[in-house]
Amino acid sequence: MKKKHTVRNIVIAVVALVIIVSSLGSKGSKDSGSQANTETTTVEETTAATIEYAPYNVSEMMSDLKANAMNASDKYKGQYIEVTGKLSNIDSSGKYIDLLPDEDFAMIGVQCYIKSDEQKDAIKKMTKGDIVTLKGKCTSVGEVLGYSLDIDSIE
Repeated sequence: MKKKHTVRNIVIAVVALVIIVSSLGSKGSKDSGSQANTETTTVEETTAATIEYAPYNVSEMMSDLKANAMNASDKYKGQYIEVTGKLSNIDSSGKYIDLLPDEDFAMIGVQCYIKSDEQKDAIKKMTKGDIVTLKGKCTSVGEVLGYSLDIDSIE
């Protein structure tokens, strides 16, 4: 009888410990996430007027990527760029568009993420094959998937 109570108490203690640890972990994640969002917003608000976008075209970016992906990452990732390319895909849910180099058989290019309803409205007026210039921040570079860009504005 005493043995059953001991096992039961151990099981209860372990379950309680797991609940406590998991609730502490989720509170820490929420707090750090909201802090990061606040910091990002503050940085964007204070630098929005002073950002200078370096002009590139998708063909140049893809040449850099093919020549040396590591150097391309150093050159573009985290940078504010103005990129011009051929509109190749418009996501039906309005989350992104793709720009490719002005070549016949390009498979990868720049995937550009739409951030506002104003941008969606501008894109609704476009057609695949249009030459488009976007300003934004290059968020990732990869030899398999190409580039990712968060759109700030559409020219």
